[in-house]
Amino acid sequence: MTADVNNVGQSSWSAESIGPATLAQVMEEMERRVARGDLARFRPLPTGFDPLDDVLNGGLHQGELMIVGGPFGVGKTIFALQVARNVVRSDEGNGAMYVCYEHDRAHLMLRLMCLESAETRGKEDALTLRRLSELALHADGVGLITQLRRMPRYAAFLETMASYSHRLALVKASGDTTTLAQIRQWVQEMASAGYQRLFLVVDYLQKIPVNLTELQPETEVTTHLTQGLKELAMSLGIYVLAIAASDRPGLKARRMRLSDLRGSSALQYEADIGIVLNNKYEIVSREHMIYNPTQAEAMRNWVVLSVEKNRAGRNAVDMEFALDAPHFRMATAGGFVRERLVDERVILA
Repeated sequence: MTADVNNVGQSSWSAESIGPATLAQVMEEMERRVARGDLARFRPLPTGFDPLDDVLNGGLHQGELMIVGGPFGVGKTIFALQVARNVVRSDEGNGAMYVCYEHDRAHLMLRLMCLESAETRGKEDALTLRRLSELALHADGVGLITQLRRMPRYAAFLETMASYSHRLALVKASGDTTTLAQIRQWVQEMASAGYQRLFLVVDYLQKIPVNLTELQPETEVTTHLTQGLKELAMSLGIYVLAIAASDRPGLKARRMRLSDLRGSSALQYEADIGIVLNNKYEIVSREHMIYNPTQAEAMRNWVVLSVEKNRAGRNAVDMEFALDAPHFRMATAGGFVRERLVDERVILA
């Protein structure tokens, strides 16, 4: 199947003509599209995290932009890369592109190796960056992948990675040259492979270069970039996740919120879904720390994922997921936070 580069897969929803139509015409067009199997609009793209997908009514929907924020080191890249991996692993018709301004392609690949080995072997026998470095340093003329394939306990996870490796594109981005126009070109080229659904991750939004002679204030820059990613999602009929950085005051906040991200007004307005990650230990009310210090210490290994905006369903929802930082993954089965969290205010667009 060859996809129209202006519209991923079989769907033509994003190619709807600009201008008015009567309600009767819209109803007739809907009837025709559903009858011929053009159902992309009704098929959400699961993130692979539960109960997040339930809160999002099945996952991301075509043309949506998800913004993910949080403090340094909380696990934003872990979450975003794992969602991309979940997307391509769940369906052979899915493709994903991870555009990263922070890490090179080899580092992202090594992270995926640690993640996939932990999923296959469990944490006790999984690979870490240190173990992978040791293997590479003692390769003795043999490639790292070849070494791992010769080790029975690791061969299985490599087969799993191979099953989706051709459908996950890792992009080393440049803060000088990788503009929105360049990202659009790469997405269009990938779409030509005929994926039914295409997922794009940008890590992270404020690193995308813009023409500063035209856009000076940071709020204008963020507005321009957020609108551009939203237009990319809608015009190409894809699903977009963008990581956003915090502003300076937000870094000092005990609990980071969507309003603490750089250019927050634009992010809150343009995003279809707004998610903020925080370390559970940092944001749980101190009463829980006093009465059960052992349990409180264990909270350091949990991430609270707060859905602060959700155009398609519930918002102001706090979920928690166990973090396995050495293997760059979060447990995909989580739960709703039962403890009282600090700063209960929620900013809604």
